[in-house]
Amino acid sequence: MKNKIKKLAGTARQFEIEVPKERVAEAIGRVLEDIRKKAVVPGFRVGKAPADIIRKRHYGDAMDEAKQLLIPEAYQEALEEHGINPISYPEVSEVNLAPSGSLLFKAKVDISPEVKVQNYKGMKVISKDIDVTDAEFEEALKRVINLQTEFITTDRPLQKGDFGICTVEMFLDGKTAAKKRDKMWIEADKEASLLGMGEDLLGMKTGESKDIETVLPENYPDKKYAGKKVMFKVQINETKEKKVPVLDDALAKKLGKDTAEEIRREVRAQLAERKKANAGADMKNQILTQLLGKNSFDLPESMIKRQFKVLMERAGGELAQKGMEEAAIETHKEKLKDSFLKEARNKVQAYFILDEIARKENVEATDADVDEWIKALARSYNQPFDEVKKYYSEHGLMGGLKEQLKEEKTLDFLLEEAHVAKKGGAR
Repeated sequence: MKNKIKKLAGTARQFEIEVPKERVAEAIGRVLEDIRKKAVVPGFRVGKAPADIIRKRHYGDAMDEAKQLLIPEAYQEALEEHGINPISYPEVSEVNLAPSGSLLFKAKVDISPEVKVQNYKGMKVISKDIDVTDAEFEEALKRVINLQTEFITTDRPLQKGDFGICTVEMFLDGKTAAKKRDKMWIEADKEASLLGMGEDLLGMKTGESKDIETVLPENYPDKKYAGKKVMFKVQINETKEKKVPVLDDALAKKLGKDTAEEIRREVRAQLAERKKANAGADMKNQILTQLLGKNSFDLPESMIKRQFKVLMERAGGELAQKGMEEAAIETHKEKLKDSFLKEARNKVQAYFILDEIARKENVEATDADVDEWIKALARSYNQPFDEVKKYYSEHGLMGGLKEQLKEEKTLDFLLEEAHVAKKGGAR
């Protein structure tokens, strides 16, 4: 077999491969023999038709199948001969049968870039303030209490702070402009409700309807309606009074604690832990930004395309969940293309930088690390550890998880080695 390799832009490499005619003929012969064993030909028992008849009838199909057998084999042999370890699937093109009978084709792949990371220890980062202020604590405590809020069905007119469970339709110039929304909760308060319409619900009772005219804001998600005057038809199906509890020992017992003071201590501790984690994540982002800025190298375009596709699909899914129409989603995604492409490049670049640092510093994610992560995930969803681990295994997610944890451990290492500037001094 003949082959040669050509360096293309970036990390791309292209093979030009020629499979000799003898090997092509042998592969076609094998395929035709397999066909002959099963072929139904009038006048002959199954598997007993003459080879020349089978060849005449099935040569084209046999050639196609032979190509499917020979191309992967020849491509793999070319990789081994040149010592290439690809990081993408091959893009096969220009598949032709030469007049001589040999099979010609090209195969384009990406290889890992050459990455030489230096001066990654001792980077300077700034830590956010992790002290919990009284205002932050009270706000966090308020959120905990609000989770225990009860909504009591009433038969009186809506008062400020009550909720109406509504059916909402939007019309523009008398025509339906959005999908009808059922069971939509609207608070009877101008500052807390959709487009301020909650104030218009004050005094309404269950079963009543009202037409509310308003001008949509310029930043309305669906741009074709932004800034337009529309009419909402709102029907009240049920009214709810909001009952926010007081933090006392009775509420604490409901939450599984003995006293209100115990709840307060736990909330403050959780908030402190969250601020510490956020500060750590911010410093790791600072480290990544510095690494990206001072480590430039060719990036595999195939990986960038895959990452870009993931980002675009995720954005489309999130917008669809918010009720945005398909045309508006595509328009919005189009505007995000440049930023997503930059993000995709950064993610791919960061992957190779962290992978190289992990190699140099012998950082690995162990099976125990994976199990600990899965245990934490199982606890957060109140699911059995074995079932969650089985799901990750059966869906081929374990490899990706291990890479993710290795990256996180590498960033932990870099943060430990960094010079952290704080208020009043440095570490």
